[in-house]
Amino acid sequence: MKPIIGISVNSLRDISQNDVGQIGVEGQDWQLIAADYIRAVERNGGIPILIPNIETMEDMRTVLDKIDGLLLSGGHDVNPRTYNERNSGKAGKFDNIRDHEEIFMTEYALEKDIPFLGICRGLQILNVTLGGTIHQDLPSAGFPAHSMSNSLRNEPSHELKVLEDTPLFDIFKREEIWTNSYHHQGINELGRGLKKAALSEEGLIEAVYLEDKKFALAVQWHPEMMYDDREMNMIFQKFIEACK
Repeated sequence: MKPIIGISVNSLRDISQNDVGQIGVEGQDWQLIAADYIRAVERNGGIPILIPNIETMEDMRTVLDKIDGLLLSGGHDVNPRTYNERNSGKAGKFDNIRDHEEIFMTEYALEKDIPFLGICRGLQILNVTLGGTIHQDLPSAGFPAHSMSNSLRNEPSHELKVLEDTPLFDIFKREEIWTNSYHHQGINELGRGLKKAALSEEGLIEAVYLEDKKFALAVQWHPEMMYDDREMNMIFQKFIEACK
């Protein structure tokens, strides 16, 4: 039987009917996800299930008990309050309900050893959950811009160094890879127990993992968007294999 993979979703409140294809009515809130995540799970042997942002964590616990793996997707910036920092004013929009929910989801998944894959914001949530901090704006912290919105989503835009003896090195079998890049924040202080798996050219942490779990890996880029790259699909294959 194929494993069931729960995927977290975005909440959008300031959105018009035009933005959602003239369905529904004006003033509604929306919860949604890019289809790339769904297709990546399907393509690599899993059954994707979307986990909505709900307010009762007891109900969320019931949902998590029914999945075989958790994928935290990308989306809004993480509120600096979650890692006890002042808002610098250079972050994007926040979703406090989603922050609270995903931190709970991550804690629960790690406690129950549910295989975990974090993508972009998902990496940042994992780091914050384990007591780490985030650069609220990479250029302000002395890094070059990492949000390459002028590139096609499946197009590599910068090089990473993959560290040996890590889950990523097991996949790529080499020290250099090229990835896409659609983020303006990144890890500052590393959370408890997390180990580096990949670094950008200038030393920004781009992937992390935990050693003592069935599977706990998070990456800053978007492998689900690189749908035509065999090795990027292998990230999902390894994750889904651990969920069986």
